[in-house]
Amino acid sequence: MPISKTNDVFLLVKSLTIAEKRHFKSYSQRNQSGKGLKFLKLFDVIDKQKVSNDELIFNELKDVSKSQYANLKRHLYSQILSSLKIINKSKHPNIQIREYIDFADTLYGKGLYLQALKILEIAKREAKKYHFNYMHLTIIEFEKQIEMRHITRSGSEKVGQLVTESNETNKRVSDTIYLSNLRIELHGMYIRNGHSRNDKQQAALQKYFNKKIKQVDRQSLGIVECIYLFQSYVWFHFIQLDFESCRYYANEWIKLFDDNPELIDRDINLLMRAYHYHLSSSYHLNDHFEFEKKHEELERLRKEKYKILNSNSQIISFLYVHSGRLDKIILSGSFEKGQEVIPRTLKRIQRYRNKLDSHRILVFYFKIAWIYFGNKEIDKSIQFLNRIVNQEMQNLREDIQIYARLLFLMCHYEINNFDTINYLMKGFANFFKKISEQYPLQLVTHDLFKKITSTPLADHKKIFKNTFVLLNELAADPFQRTSLRYLDVFSWVQSKVERKTLASVIKG
Repeated sequence: MPISKTNDVFLLVKSLTIAEKRHFKSYSQRNQSGKGLKFLKLFDVIDKQKVSNDELIFNELKDVSKSQYANLKRHLYSQILSSLKIINKSKHPNIQIREYIDFADTLYGKGLYLQALKILEIAKREAKKYHFNYMHLTIIEFEKQIEMRHITRSGSEKVGQLVTESNETNKRVSDTIYLSNLRIELHGMYIRNGHSRNDKQQAALQKYFNKKIKQVDRQSLGIVECIYLFQSYVWFHFIQLDFESCRYYANEWIKLFDDNPELIDRDINLLMRAYHYHLSSSYHLNDHFEFEKKHEELERLRKEKYKILNSNSQIISFLYVHSGRLDKIILSGSFEKGQEVIPRTLKRIQRYRNKLDSHRILVFYFKIAWIYFGNKEIDKSIQFLNRIVNQEMQNLREDIQIYARLLFLMCHYEINNFDTINYLMKGFANFFKKISEQYPLQLVTHDLFKKITSTPLADHKKIFKNTFVLLNELAADPFQRTSLRYLDVFSWVQSKVERKTLASVIKG
C-alpha cells in the first residue's frame, strides 16, 4: 500500500463511523498478534487527535523509529480498507461480486477449476441481476479461459452459449462507454460555457448532439445504457434551456429505477441525481406542484434508505434534499420558513465541510442570502454575501459572483444606505471590468443603482417603473430568463413599483 502520508491516514480514520471502528478493532485483533498490533496503537492515537499533527502523533509512539513509522501508517491504512471491504460487502453487491471472482481465481490456482466455474456462475448471476456489465464480461472471459484449457464436460452447447453471451455483453459495454463519454462531454461543455446564450450556440450544440445520438440504437440498449442515454438528453436539454424536455428525460430516468428496484442497491446516487435534475427543471419552469411532488419523493427515499447509505451517499442526499428545501422556499416566496430550514442546512454544511467543494457551499450561501433578504433579515443576508464577495468564495462561479454583488446593492437599498450603495458600486467596478462577458441582467440592474444614487428618493418609483419595463423584456427572452431564476430582480423591482413585499409579489 503506497499511502504513508499522515493526513491521508488521519482523514480515513476520522471518516469511520462508531460501528466501523468497532469492527476494525475486532478484525485487527483477530488477524494480528504481538508486534503486529502496533498499528492499533497508532489508530488509537490518531483517533484521539482533533487535527492532523504528525509530530505529536509520532511522539505518542514511544517504541517506534522514524522508518518504522512510515511502514506503520501504510499498514494501518491497508488494514482499515480491508476491514471496510468486509463490513460493506453485504451493502454493495459490486464488492461481493469482485470477491466471488477473487475466490474463483484462488480455486483455479489450486487446480480446482470445476469449483471455480461454480463460483463464477454465482458471480455472473449477481452481475446480471445488478447490471454490472464490465464485471459480467470479466467473468465470461474467465469462464472461456477455463473451458479452453481444461476438459470440463460442459459440452459444445456451453461453448456456444459463452460466445453468444460474450458478444452481447461486449456490445453492452461498448454502448455504455460510448454513452458515458457523451454524457461527460456534455457535462464538460456546461462547466466550460454554461447554458447556451444565443441561437448560434444552440444550433452548434444541436448539430453536435444529433451526430452523436444518431449512432445509438435505442432498441438494443440495456437498462444501464438507457440511464446513460437519458442522462445525456438531460444535460443536452439543460444546456439548451429546454427545461420541459430536461424534466421529461429526468422522469424517464426515475421510471427506470421504479421498474427495476435492484438498481437502487446498485447505485442510489444515480437515482438521487435524477431527482435533482427533475427538481432543477421544475424550479426553472416555476412549477410549484411538480417541484413539491418530486421533492417529497426524494425526502421519502432519503428517509427510507438513510441507514444503509455510505458517507458519500449521505453527503449527496444532503446536497439534493437541502438544496430542494431552500429552492422550495424561494419558489413559493415563503421566506419565513427559512428560520427553520437554514440552521439545519448550515449545521450539515459544517459537518461535511471538509468533503464539500467550495462551489457547492457558494450556491448554498447565495440561496440562504436570498431567503434572508426576502424575509427582511438584511443583516443576515449581508453576512452570507460577505462570505461570497470578500472572504471565502473568490474565483468561483462568475455568474453567482455577479448576482451576489447585485444582491449586496439591493440589501443596502432596503435599509436606505444610499451612500454605501455608491461606495460599493465604486468598489465593484474593478470586478465588473474583469468579467469575461457582460450579462444583460447585470447591466440593467447596475444601471438602476447608478440612477438611484444620483436621484432624489421621491423619484425612485419612476426609475423602478422604467427598469421594470426593461426586465419584462429580459423575462421574455429564453436566453435571459434563467438569470432571473437565480436572482429575481424582476419580482423585487415589481414590489417597489406596486409598494408590496417581495414575498407577496412572488406568491401572487
